[in-house]
Amino acid sequence: MTGASGLLGSHVARQAAGRFNTLGLFQNFRPPDIPGRLEPLDLADAAAVRSRLDDFRPDLIVHCAALADADRAQREPDLARRVNVDATATLAQSARRLGAKMLFVSTDLIFDGRKGAPYAEDDPPCPLSLYGQTKLDAEQIVRAGCDAWLIARTSLIYGPSPRGNRSLDEKLGAALREGRAVKLFVDEFRCPIAACNLAAAMLELADSQHTGVFHLVGPERLSRYEIGMRIARRFGWPTTTIEAKSTRDVPTNPPRPADLVLDNSKARSVLKTKLRGLTETLDSLSGNSWDGC
Repeated sequence: MTGASGLLGSHVARQAAGRFNTLGLFQNFRPPDIPGRLEPLDLADAAAVRSRLDDFRPDLIVHCAALADADRAQREPDLARRVNVDATATLAQSARRLGAKMLFVSTDLIFDGRKGAPYAEDDPPCPLSLYGQTKLDAEQIVRAGCDAWLIARTSLIYGPSPRGNRSLDEKLGAALREGRAVKLFVDEFRCPIAACNLAAAMLELADSQHTGVFHLVGPERLSRYEIGMRIARRFGWPTTTIEAKSTRDVPTNPPRPADLVLDNSKARSVLKTKLRGLTETLDSLSGNSWDGC
């Protein structure tokens, strides 16, 4: 699997240990306390990727690594394409050559947020951002290049990351504890999911006969403002610097999609893993930790 040092990849690696013979790949930062075999690898080095996979000969490739910062992707389009598209193509080619199944992690940002209802897996995509476009391009590569594939589209992910600064709650907590102003939109809607819950759903799908596209998101339609306030209050963080804003008041280029709610009924119909929402996850917290969610 790729992205073993990241938010989602670290949870996948932990949960896969003991169930699979795993190889976790990371770029620069070696994640602590991750069981299994871990190795550094630059996914932009196609020859090195092919060599490493030919040596390991996986039955399954889980591709979590990405340039997931949409603002940075917009500023650095060449880097975004190398990381999000070209690396995916190299992995897809290896998956086909080795007869491996590939699970690719995609995003709700392939849609424009204008449907006015939850997006199903077969709704036509229309990304507004370069990041969304790179993930859509990568989806198409996986579809065309792999014999057996899964695409897991997800939304905002929360929970502990190895570096402690990757998830939406970690970034929010750092800003609030430092007294920095945080602008959260009341009219941008997403379906947040805990990293550990998402990882469990992904591994269940990967270890099944299922293929195709699945929306792996929480069941709640929540605004960015609601998400931030609920998390802050649960952890006891100060909320005086949180500002409720409308996307109309803070114009961006490209514009922010307004309503990226995904329909997860297809996934729920085949999974034993329950896709849990923020409310349920917060209620089950023990102390200031998402572990075990």
